[in-house]
Amino acid sequence: MYFPIQLRLAIFYAVLLGIALLFFGNIVYMQAEQRAYKDLDTTLSSRAASVRLGKDLLADSHSLPFSLQSVDGLGTSGVAIEVLDGNLNLIATTSINPTMDYLTGVNGLVNNPVPWDRQAAEWILHHPFSDNGDANSMYSMITYQGQHVRVYTLMNNDFGAGHIIQTARSEQDIEQSLSDLRRLLWQGGALVLVFALLGGWFISWSVLSAVRRMTKTARSISASRDFSQRVPDKSPLGRDELTSLASTFNEMLANLEQAYQRQQRFVADASHELRAPITSIRCNLDLLAKAPDLPAEEAKAALTDARAEADRMGRLVNDLLTLARSDDTAQQLRSYGYKKSKWQVLKVDLDSLLLEVFRQYKPTDEDGNRRQQGPRLMLQEITPATVHGDADQLKQVLVALLDNALKYTPYEGSVTLSLTTDEYFATIKVSDTGIGILPEDQPHVFERFYRADHARSRDRGGSGLGLTIAQSIMQEHGGNLQVESTPGKGSTFTLRLPVVKESD
Repeated sequence: MYFPIQLRLAIFYAVLLGIALLFFGNIVYMQAEQRAYKDLDTTLSSRAASVRLGKDLLADSHSLPFSLQSVDGLGTSGVAIEVLDGNLNLIATTSINPTMDYLTGVNGLVNNPVPWDRQAAEWILHHPFSDNGDANSMYSMITYQGQHVRVYTLMNNDFGAGHIIQTARSEQDIEQSLSDLRRLLWQGGALVLVFALLGGWFISWSVLSAVRRMTKTARSISASRDFSQRVPDKSPLGRDELTSLASTFNEMLANLEQAYQRQQRFVADASHELRAPITSIRCNLDLLAKAPDLPAEEAKAALTDARAEADRMGRLVNDLLTLARSDDTAQQLRSYGYKKSKWQVLKVDLDSLLLEVFRQYKPTDEDGNRRQQGPRLMLQEITPATVHGDADQLKQVLVALLDNALKYTPYEGSVTLSLTTDEYFATIKVSDTGIGILPEDQPHVFERFYRADHARSRDRGGSGLGLTIAQSIMQEHGGNLQVESTPGKGSTFTLRLPVVKESD
């Protein structure tokens, strides 16, 4: 079932707000309730204390009940006061209407009971004093004529009177106020929750709009394979996590666009490179098939040419497989983090390896005389150095660089090798006095099938992948390969590898 995130967020925050409102609303209601009943109890006790201190209660206890001015004046705010003798007979009271005799009424009630709470009055008569010797008192609540009435009963032993004072007040107005407060809290809470839902929906909609734009762009790219599209990464409110995500998404798109372009160019170049030897082989085979009486020398030349093209195609396929394995290894290192492969715990004497390659390209006869034809090969400087790595792969790099230098250096020129070290790296330089590389071509010499000019053409015998493979091997070994060149004066390829430390 599809459940939009913005709806989830809106409901989630509304529920949280509802819980918070319920919690704090309950606290507000309980405090208001406690304060209202506390004020009521304070009012009842203060009215009873005022009656207790009055002097008009010294009247004849055998007289009829009467309304005293001092007592009647205290019966304000709906407070009814009754003064009872020891037999619980009414001897003084308040009145709501002075024209009505002996009414002890609370607002809204008629025919009020005398006493208000007989059970409380009788208990006070039997327990006139508290534990500390003061006059005893108590609060109680009765239900009369459908209303809750709060009653305060106090024993008055001043002047030996032995009176009981009861003050009473209806809780109806308090209950009505609390009911209004409760309704207000519920209505206000519901209104706040509605606004919270709408606000949460709007905020989440505006926030997730960037995600929707990215989704739309991704779908468009998937359908059209147009990696040049970008997601808007500007926000009128400034940068935030989503604008950072959009920027990262755009960086990913830029990298994908470059990778896609490289892949397309690689496929086109590989197809072009493979088409030439295949065409040559097919032409030679067609020639042999259509001309069975071809002279032996011409037939041999056709077969030799076909064999050369087949060998060249084999080298090209092997180079492509090497690059594919290299790309897979590099992707695993990026995806799962750097982990030492089996050859990275092996040590290679780089100086010995360089000398081996030097001797291979500068052979001598039995008398020690140089038999090499072509540019002069020299070993300028060599310093002992030990690195981690695979000796065969490192030799492949050196052979590729040296072979590349010899190919593009004229016969009267020279190629120089050197090996130096510092605290962290071993540096090999392969310098030649060849044709050089144009400045605009230098950033591309390590790209697959890239050829700087017509001088670096197919008739040189290369596949256009040697430098690419060398760069890939160097990256796998934690090193790098750089080139510096001046057209017409020569080039220098610099190879840097981390040396083995004593702790290793």
